[in-house]
Amino acid sequence: MSRHLASMWPVCLGLVVACGDDGGKIGGDYSTDGSATNGTGITGNGTDGGGTGSLPTTGDPPPETEDEGDFRVPRASGKYVYSASQTTDSVAVIDTSNLSIDVVEVGQGPTVVEPVPGQAGDAGSVVVLDQGSNDVALVRTSEAGATSVTIYPVTPGANNLAVSPGGNYVFVYHDVDGPEQLGAGSDQELSVLDVASGTPYEMTVGAHPREIVFAPDDSTAYVITAAGVNVITFSQLGTVGKPPLLPVVADPGIDPATLEVQIVASLGIALARVDGEPWLAVTQLPGGELTVLDLPGVPTDLDVAPDGEFAVLTLPSPGGSSVLEVPLPLGPGMYKQHDVPGEYVGLASVAADGDTMLLYTTVQPYALTEGPASDLPLYDHDDAVFGTSTTDSSSSGSSTGDDSTTTDAGTGTDGTTTTTTTGDDGPPPPDPRKRVTLARRDGDGWDLVTLFVEVPIISVGIAPDSRNAILVHDGHPELSEDRWSYSLFDLTPAFPLLKRQKTEAYPGPVLFTPEGDRAAVLLRDDGAGVRKADLVDLGTFIVEPLRLGSPPEGAGYVDATAKVFVSQQHPTGRITFVDPRGDVQTVTGYVLNDSVKD
Repeated sequence: MSRHLASMWPVCLGLVVACGDDGGKIGGDYSTDGSATNGTGITGNGTDGGGTGSLPTTGDPPPETEDEGDFRVPRASGKYVYSASQTTDSVAVIDTSNLSIDVVEVGQGPTVVEPVPGQAGDAGSVVVLDQGSNDVALVRTSEAGATSVTIYPVTPGANNLAVSPGGNYVFVYHDVDGPEQLGAGSDQELSVLDVASGTPYEMTVGAHPREIVFAPDDSTAYVITAAGVNVITFSQLGTVGKPPLLPVVADPGIDPATLEVQIVASLGIALARVDGEPWLAVTQLPGGELTVLDLPGVPTDLDVAPDGEFAVLTLPSPGGSSVLEVPLPLGPGMYKQHDVPGEYVGLASVAADGDTMLLYTTVQPYALTEGPASDLPLYDHDDAVFGTSTTDSSSSGSSTGDDSTTTDAGTGTDGTTTTTTTGDDGPPPPDPRKRVTLARRDGDGWDLVTLFVEVPIISVGIAPDSRNAILVHDGHPELSEDRWSYSLFDLTPAFPLLKRQKTEAYPGPVLFTPEGDRAAVLLRDDGAGVRKADLVDLGTFIVEPLRLGSPPEGAGYVDATAKVFVSQQHPTGRITFVDPRGDVQTVTGYVLNDSVKD
């Protein structure tokens, strides 16, 4: 059943926006000890509620954890890599075909660098945020290597950039999730730079902007804020100083921290779910027409297929979970419910092909008490990030205790889930964090294979070609060996191949090449002196370690020369390049002068 709301509420809400790239799985099951059992096909079974997706008797499922990373590493455009130096107010332009370097001056305190799409041939262009002088530098480099810089004033206090798909517009704004705190002033002011005319437009949006999403035709931008979504139509720039603000839920009293929002830019709609609530809100952008879709249980994750054709919601339950497939735009059926028998899955990641998903969880709903949190000393936060050019998104979780003596569960007086040890109800249920389900489309349903993964999963990423995935595992602080690891997951065979790779440090940012043939996993532990990148051949799953001269900060990819690069923490700048044959070259010292070290 759905409820149709004809009017909009003037709500003021904070939105938590989850990034995609979680993971995907295929049909089949593993027993508790890892032995294989028969796969189970899944088909849609109606839209009227009930089923295994219903709420467990112990209360609402615990929320999953999905975090967004922000790593300010060099960016690539054309055949060039652009690296900003905040201390020298300059940008190094590195030609990756021959590693020649040109250093150009920009504004004061350059930080964020974003590529500007649409350049001819191997020419490059980026926009650079100069936080010290409240301006942006548009840097253009010809195929011959000549670089020009143009400076434009923008709104004070900005800490992030977003560039439209066609490269025609640059948004300069204060991201509430960014590393810097805003001082005096307001984070509701942003600038939109028309690249062609060089005209910056200033406007006011809702409180605490979090993300900007663009329509694929470069006509519209959607600014996700704590008050809703602002809709900015580019044809009206200069005439609208306060673009329309639309709420994405009907209740203004909802805690913004419990809200997850996904924008389907190709359709002009916003999807929203709230922790603990059994419904999905769908808002038309623009217009604001709000439809609430009642669900048969409480979802813990919301994902949208890359092509925007459907959304996925996970409804976990200890006795078996459900996945709801919601066609977009909403049709007569509203959703299809697919059962995941015997598995607790609270997160879903949809592959680029739309026909593959990984289903998993980062929580242990059966645990009696929480165990100690893992000590993961990397990049100042405990998440892995997956991307195809720079680090970009992640989901994470932590160990919540030993389930070896847990049997019955109930709900305490404070609303929390508790468990009781009886000792006579047989073996405890398996830790759901040690199981991953691969779902592959089979007609109107999904074929499932569930695999045992030995170590709890905290994040997953699927390669752009939808053929392989990388699972990042939680650490074991009490172990001197076998402490950290990740797994390589071949999603294509009837019975998938899973290879676990042990590491010397917690796996950090993960890079996939756009073709999906290679990956890089950054490993860093400053205390133990670990400075390394694992170079992964996704065709063979062979891992080649690359020792680095300095601690890695982030990774990227240069499409024009097919080179992976790893930026490193170094006082005068250091980047290591790896070509498809595995040849390695390092550029260093470009902050002070131009030099190349083989």
